[in-house]
Amino acid sequence: MRSDGFLSALNRASGRRIVRTRWKVSTRVQRSRNYTTTLETGPREITPLEQIILTSIRATGPIPVSSYMQLCLGHPVYGYYIKGDPLGVAGDFITSPEITQVFGELIAIWFISALQAMIPPNGASGTTGGHKRKLRLVELGPGRGTLSSDILRVLTGPLASRIGLPPVTNVHLVEMSPALRAKQEKTLERYTSAVSNSSNSHNPLSIEWHDHIDDIPVNDGDSTQTLVIANEFFDALPINIFEKAADGWHEVLVDEYTSPNVLIPNNPGGGIILGASDPRTAGPTSTLASPVHHPRLRFVLSKESVPVLALSTNKRFASLPVGTRVEYSRGSVGTMRSLARLIGGGDNEPQREQGTGRKIGGGLGLIIDYGAERFFSSSFRGFRNHEITDPFHQPGNSDLTANVDFATLKDAVEDFSNVCVHGAISQARFLVSMGLEARVAGLMRAAVAEEGRLSSSSSPSPSVMSKEVTTTTTMMMGKRRSEMIREGAMKLVDEGPVGMGKTFQVMALSSEGQDGAGPNGGADGGCGSSSASPLYPF
Repeated sequence: MRSDGFLSALNRASGRRIVRTRWKVSTRVQRSRNYTTTLETGPREITPLEQIILTSIRATGPIPVSSYMQLCLGHPVYGYYIKGDPLGVAGDFITSPEITQVFGELIAIWFISALQAMIPPNGASGTTGGHKRKLRLVELGPGRGTLSSDILRVLTGPLASRIGLPPVTNVHLVEMSPALRAKQEKTLERYTSAVSNSSNSHNPLSIEWHDHIDDIPVNDGDSTQTLVIANEFFDALPINIFEKAADGWHEVLVDEYTSPNVLIPNNPGGGIILGASDPRTAGPTSTLASPVHHPRLRFVLSKESVPVLALSTNKRFASLPVGTRVEYSRGSVGTMRSLARLIGGGDNEPQREQGTGRKIGGGLGLIIDYGAERFFSSSFRGFRNHEITDPFHQPGNSDLTANVDFATLKDAVEDFSNVCVHGAISQARFLVSMGLEARVAGLMRAAVAEEGRLSSSSSPSPSVMSKEVTTTTTMMMGKRRSEMIREGAMKLVDEGPVGMGKTFQVMALSSEGQDGAGPNGGADGGCGSSSASPLYPF
């Protein structure tokens, strides 16, 4: 179903006309770098991390953008993600799981449907070497643990039991923030103790935290299927920025703002012309978006060209004109390859059971982030107090992010014969295809009904007027709750120019099916074979 149909259905359900608007719950999805370029009237207080960065530059020279990002986000004392919780209304941004539970529930539904297409349920045909299959959940950048909790609620719930889904036995969370680890542990504590009731039943889950994806073992056992989710994770991985010149690629570096460069009036990027008064900026003259209102740091070009094998050998970048900039994330490439090893069950060829030759390990993965299947030139930006900022604004106190090049993610795993890549497709298409309309309609009905029950069961009031007030208030609360559910769903599928439904993309990875079959059980096996159909809805 198209998201247009979902919008129409919500219009009918709510009895009012809903129009697309530019939702501002997650302003970080905006693409343009329209920074304020007004010069500050007085000196800005320097942050401790900014002082560290300046000291390093003075000692050894300009640093790559990737090093600047690593320091700003992951410094062991002053790093943005180390110091506290950046999520929520009181933080700097809100992610999809914090908007509505439906997001995680539909991701879990996709995992279930894809697993059913790849492996049989438990039973005689659902064993490997006499061992029942089991599942493990891996989340990269789990925030407060909300998304994992919503996914686990479905994977350990009545639907999973009814269809014979293999049990989830452990959870692996890749998180470097001590503060967020504590919140994740609190959010997921219901799954670390045994539960058995009419609506849910599961054994205690083991939860492990890791600093890096490579710390997770490729196989927890010969029958373990791995489910990986990475929502808004790749956008925070460090990038390098390169500019093409006549003599090759030059790297954009971060330097101290020392030389009196000339402001370019009405330059849409708020940029400056790099001069040659500083010998370190004597490379090709270039216009670069630069923080003229935060004059301690600036972008410069490397004096000499640098070898960039990933760009010079890729046909996507072969015919780019001189002056073109490319944001490239080596960290994203490495993480994507590590993710493929987890999902494929090994470095390339899948591991197989001795004696039977049956494939072991394997699994599924979803990557959800803002970006597109192309490179970006100037998406690097800061984010603070729910607004886009200059990337040099308050180092260590602001989030840093860049759009994700999904084409590069695909390229990173093209040599993995045991892993198939599906998509990318828009978030709106993915969520609507997985049943967003039906789930939201059910939640809206339940919200109104629950408030109605609260109203009818309220204690008798001393007067008719007060009773009327009580009834009206509770019904208004019910309406507000159902409206919040509807509006949350609308934010996720909004396909306006900067809407989350359009700017966020979804890419899936899957291992070969059991016994070497394709992702949908095709007999020929490989991901490129004619029998290896894409997983729905890709």
